[in-house]
Amino acid sequence: MVSGSTRIKPPATPEEGYHLSKDLVNQSIQYISDGKSLQPDKPFFLYLAFGAGHWPHHVPEAYIEKYKGRFDMGWDAMRNQTLAKEKELGVIPENTDLAPRDQWVKAWDNLTEDEKKVYARFAEVHAAYIDYTDEQIGRFLDYLEESGQLNNTMIVVISDNGASPEGDANGWTNMVMWANSVSEGGESSGFQNDFLSIGNITNISTMLSKIDEIGGPLSYPTYPLGWAMADNTPHKLYKWTSHEGGTHDPMIIYWPDGIKDEGGIRSQFCHAIDVVPTVLEVLEFDAPEVYNGVTQKPIEGISLAYTFANSTEPTHKKVQYFEMMGTRAIWYDGWKAVAFHHLNYGPDFQNDTWELYNLTDDVSEVHNLADQYPAKLEEMKDRWWAEASKYNVLPLDDRAGARYSALQARGISTFTYLPGVEKIMEPAIPDTRNSSYTLTAYVNTSGNDSEGVLFSIGGRFAGLSLYVKDKHLVFDYNLFNMKHYRVSSINEVPEGEATLGFEFEKTGRWKGEGRLFINGNEEGSVDMSFTVPARYSFEEGLEVGQDPQTPVTDDYQSPFKYTGDLEKVEMTVAND
Repeated sequence: MVSGSTRIKPPATPEEGYHLSKDLVNQSIQYISDGKSLQPDKPFFLYLAFGAGHWPHHVPEAYIEKYKGRFDMGWDAMRNQTLAKEKELGVIPENTDLAPRDQWVKAWDNLTEDEKKVYARFAEVHAAYIDYTDEQIGRFLDYLEESGQLNNTMIVVISDNGASPEGDANGWTNMVMWANSVSEGGESSGFQNDFLSIGNITNISTMLSKIDEIGGPLSYPTYPLGWAMADNTPHKLYKWTSHEGGTHDPMIIYWPDGIKDEGGIRSQFCHAIDVVPTVLEVLEFDAPEVYNGVTQKPIEGISLAYTFANSTEPTHKKVQYFEMMGTRAIWYDGWKAVAFHHLNYGPDFQNDTWELYNLTDDVSEVHNLADQYPAKLEEMKDRWWAEASKYNVLPLDDRAGARYSALQARGISTFTYLPGVEKIMEPAIPDTRNSSYTLTAYVNTSGNDSEGVLFSIGGRFAGLSLYVKDKHLVFDYNLFNMKHYRVSSINEVPEGEATLGFEFEKTGRWKGEGRLFINGNEEGSVDMSFTVPARYSFEEGLEVGQDPQTPVTDDYQSPFKYTGDLEKVEMTVAND
């Protein structure tokens, strides 16, 4: 949690009941309350963006218990139930066909009993996560009602994108492994077979053995692909794509003073960029052409206010393009053309296969009309290129991880970090993933019992930590919380001024030898046969003098601040 540029210490730990969703609502209520106490008549704008239901899926156990057994019927049955419910509610047409099961998703009836148990737990956790978040939204609405602000507040609720495919076939208990293209099923996904020697997680039985941890602070989980498919009912595919499964999301607009058709359903086509012009029209306010001397980009969407009083008003929007890392689509007057592009296939976008759908009659993109209407498809493709040129989409770029890796610090470099440095986030940290490096901490112990973390990167799910405990210097390298490479100094850390160091010498791809030093003397070594290939964490960065969020090792409890006098930590990274 950060306010402005200042980190806020959480009021409790996850074990004590802390949850970000609850804290976000608490902070939001405080913002509005503080503003109203100073200027009661001044309107407010709040953008409340939850982490839910994006992975990792974390929620108090009591909420998970509510959903025990609710998903034992499996994702195939859930899709059919959801389709029927959507038709009953009127949010999709009666003639909507269910998209066929994804070829990469097994039929639920063909799974083993152990797989069903683990996968059902993932779904229970996700449902509980959404339930918990909904409860926090309810608390926020209660505040607005109690403070007399609810009726004159327009609330727009939207989701991020389609359900996520990142869970792959089995789901994950530690999504940091996914970020490193390492399979939790025991197979290497792109980094040879060195990973197999780790051996702690080799099959579904290991996930079953820690099933009760899924959803709690010892996990970093997401659900399998089959549940994402079910959550996207009736559509095909997922987030990362421009099919309806990756772009077609629910929206709720609530404004009692201005919208009288409470609970009404609208089917006019709209896009996220249409929210801003809707707000501007409701406020009877024009966006400035120049702000603080800077010419502003024009508003690109259209207002949706025309739908508030008239459910049958024809869609005002005419065209909308989509693009994500080379995957493209365009909607025009009820038609949609879409081209799926495989990541990192190179610049040959012209060979991508385009599909054509009439969304007016086929909202789930089941019936591809490309062969039936080739001229219409060519017209739609031309429109996509025109929109892409107009809105600065070009040149197309299908790189994902390569763009991330390009940001990593390279070359022979020395970095000096002072105490208090925290949250230098990846990729803006030196490359300890596949390079030789040294760490040297300059300390002055206050008595011979000074202890704590000198330097850390990452946390419970992957990371490294150099620390002093029980008068000894220790280095711990956490490989996905599956294996720890640990070395402790032979001798105690001396009293007074000292240099405490660690050196990693790369001996091969993703492996090397680590050595500890006290005042230049070697104090122990450890063979590190496999190291983190890509990244340690999504939200735990480089820290000096502490390890504040989750601990890299269970040998201490966070933040485990260093109690002695730490002058600085120097880090040298080789270009090897």
